[in-house]
Amino acid sequence: MHLNSDGQVMFKAELGAVTPDVTQIQGVWMNPSFRGLGLSAGYMAAVVQLARQLAPVTSLYVNDYNSRARATYERVGFRQVGTFATVLF
Repeated sequence: MHLNSDGQVMFKAELGAVTPDVTQIQGVWMNPSFRGLGLSAGYMAAVVQLARQLAPVTSLYVNDYNSRARATYERVGFRQVGTFATVLF
């Protein structure tokens, strides 16, 4: 989590699952007031750096329609390796 000088949360992410082989990033959020300023890639790169200290592979899930998030993840080195579906009952 990163706070600005006014104490507002600007960005947050969580390491949801950590094993010796893989760390999963989840709960990524950028405060809408700070979106579009080019800040998210730097924050994500810092999260990935931390995750890679814990395991050699870092993963995350993102909705296919979330093009802004997908572009950020690609900028920090993620690539799509599979697809998943959510089933709601």
